[in-house]
Amino acid sequence: MSQFVDIERPVSEKLKRILEEDRNDIPKLISDLKKLMEEDPYYLETYIKLSEIMENEGYIKEAEEIILQAYERAMELLKGEEGELPESVPWEYETNRHIIRAILEAGITLWEVGEIDEALKVLKMLYKLVPGDPVGVRYYILAILEGMGFEEFELTFGKNGGYDTRSLEEWFERHKERFMEFVED
Repeated sequence: MSQFVDIERPVSEKLKRILEEDRNDIPKLISDLKKLMEEDPYYLETYIKLSEIMENEGYIKEAEEIILQAYERAMELLKGEEGELPESVPWEYETNRHIIRAILEAGITLWEVGEIDEALKVLKMLYKLVPGDPVGVRYYILAILEGMGFEEFELTFGKNGGYDTRSLEEWFERHKERFMEFVED
């Protein structure tokens, strides 16, 4: 199995509509997102959004569980009949992005809860699956290898809801040898 491209998922449009219509009614939003998850348990963006809301509402453990459930679903989607992964899951296909984000969020969640070896395993797999690393998995991997916690990473490189890409890239260039050794084995 060389390249994975997911199918179009009709619930993606429903998700956009629900997020817009229910954004101020959190209980209704949560209920509607759970219904969408039942309608298509393999559209992982729904899990990501529900996890974000649960975390914002203070339900940290539930948010973690939802992301790890999304990761399990992602693996079910990607693995072939023999349990093998595809060679690549290209970001260029918009239909793949919910899967890539779910795996990334699972890796970050594992990092946040201190399951470092598992986080590195998940992130390394993702790095190898997505050509060109458009989501910046390399930065998270290197931060973990350098002993940084997720909060420290966010405080160091966070900027206006995103990251200071210039300082992040400069930091990566200074330390990338360790990263390269890790992903090559």
